[in-house]
Amino acid sequence: KERFAQLEALGFEWGVPVLQSLPNEDVWQERLNELLEYKQANGHCQVPVVYEKNKTLEKWVNLMRRYYKDRKRKQHPVWKERFAQLEALGFDWEGNTWQQRFEELCEYKEANGHCRVPK
Repeated sequence: KERFAQLEALGFEWGVPVLQSLPNEDVWQERLNELLEYKQANGHCQVPVVYEKNKTLEKWVNLMRRYYKDRKRKQHPVWKERFAQLEALGFDWEGNTWQQRFEELCEYKEANGHCRVPK
C-alpha cells in the first residue's frame, strides 16, 4: 500500500491502456499524411467506414473515431493534441452521416437511372 501511495503521489497513472494505444510518432504522421492526401483528392476528411482503396486508413480513421468517444483518452495530453490536429483538418468524427449516404445515392441514381442499389 505504501508503494502504491508513493507512485500515486508522484502522479503515476494506472490507466495504462490509454498509453499503450499511442501509435509511435512515425505511424501517427504516416496516417495523418494519408488522411491529408485523401482530403486533397476528395475535398473532405469523411473517409467511409468501409474504404477499399486504403484499408489501413479505413481502420485508423475508425479507430480514431472510437478513441475520440473515450472520455479518458480525451483528457490525455497527447491525445488532446492529436485530436486537435485531426479537427484542424476537418476530420469527421461521426463517419457515414445520413447526408453522405444520401449524396452517394444521388450519384448512384445519376449513373444508373434508378435507386435500387444492389446488396
